[in-house]
Amino acid sequence: MALSDILTIKLISKNDNNYCFNCIGSIDAHSSQALEEFNKIPANSKVMLDFKNIERVNSMGLSLLLKIFEEWESKSIKIEIKNLNRMVNMLFKITGLGRFLKGGDSKGVSAPNSKKIISPKSLGRTDKLADSSKPADNAKLNFVVSLQSGAQLSGWYLFNTYLQRRMQRAIHFEQEQDKKSGNTDLYFSKPFEACAMIHKKGFIPLLRPIGDADEVVILVRQDDSRELTDFKNVNVVTASEGSFVNLLGRFLCDENGLDSSNFNYQFAGNEIKALQLLIRKKADLLFMLKKTYAGLSSFGKKSIRILDESKTDFAFHHFCVAPYMKQEANELIKTLEGMVDDEQGKKILEDIQFEGWCKPEEGELKMLKLVYERYTID
Repeated sequence: MALSDILTIKLISKNDNNYCFNCIGSIDAHSSQALEEFNKIPANSKVMLDFKNIERVNSMGLSLLLKIFEEWESKSIKIEIKNLNRMVNMLFKITGLGRFLKGGDSKGVSAPNSKKIISPKSLGRTDKLADSSKPADNAKLNFVVSLQSGAQLSGWYLFNTYLQRRMQRAIHFEQEQDKKSGNTDLYFSKPFEACAMIHKKGFIPLLRPIGDADEVVILVRQDDSRELTDFKNVNVVTASEGSFVNLLGRFLCDENGLDSSNFNYQFAGNEIKALQLLIRKKADLLFMLKKTYAGLSSFGKKSIRILDESKTDFAFHHFCVAPYMKQEANELIKTLEGMVDDEQGKKILEDIQFEGWCKPEEGELKMLKLVYERYTID
C-alpha cells in the first residue's frame, strides 16, 4: 500500500463541541485504526469532515463510515461532509450516505422519479439458476459463469478442467446467457446477480477476483461530436437492466446534470450486441463494462469513443456455491487461492485476466447488499 493511500485524520479546529477534521488519503479496509480517532467525539457534538484530500473510498471504507455515522446519530452528533471528489460523491449517493453531504438530502437516488429501478425480471435467469435439489454424491456439478469479457471464454473452459482435476469430480461448464435449466452448484456471477442468489437461494460467496471491480464506460460513436452533457432524452443501450453497470452508467449521467430517468433504454442481452446497436445508430449512448471495452479489438474501438468512466472500486463479480456445498467450500477456497502459486494455475489466471482470488470483506458484501436492496423492487 502506497504512503499516499494511508488514511490520516487531522483535527483542524475545536470550538466547544464543534469539531472540524481534515481527512487525507484513502478510506478502505486498512483505515480502521485511523478512524478510531472519531470514537472520542462526545454526544451532542457537531462534526465537519473535509474530504478535499480524500482520493478514494471503496466499499469497505463506506461500510466503516456508515458504522461510525450510525453510532454518531445515536449520540445526537450532527454530521456534515464537504469537498468530496466526483466518484466519492457518487458512491455516497448510491449507498444512501448522501444525507451526510453538505447541502445533501436523504434520497441519494439515481433516477429522480424511481427509487427502485431494478426489477427481479431484469436480473436475468436467477430463478432458473438453482433449485433446492442436492446432487447425488459424486454426481456431475453444474458451473455457471457470467463472463466479464468474451476474451475470457477459453480461459474459463481451462479453469473448469483445472477444478475437475483438483476436486476429482465431473463439472459441466456453461455460460450464464446459455443456461437452460437444472441446478447451479458453482456460480461466478455479476454483483447484483450474486446478491439475488445469496438472498433468494442461500448461496455462499466464497471469493472474488483481486482488484477487479466492475466499472463502466459510457461510449458514443466516433462520428458523434457531442459531449455527455448534450445527451438529453436520448436512446441508451446496455446489456441488461439489472446490472451494476447500468446503475453506474445512470449515476454518471445524473452526476453530469442529466436526468437518466428520461432516457429511452434498450437491453440487448449482451455487450457485443449492445455495441452493434450503437454502431448501427440504433442508440446514442452505450453503458459497457470497462473490462469488455478494454478487451475490444483496435478495429472495434475505432468506431467509438469514451465520454465518461467510473472509478469506484466498489462492486465485484463473486464465486459462489450452493448452500448444500458447505463441506466443499474450504477446499474450493484453498484451490482457487493457491492458483497464484501453481504454474498451471497462473497461466489460467492470465487467460481469465485475473491477478488471483481473495475472500470478500464482510463490509464489502454489506454495502453491495445495501445497494442491491435499495434499487431492487421486491
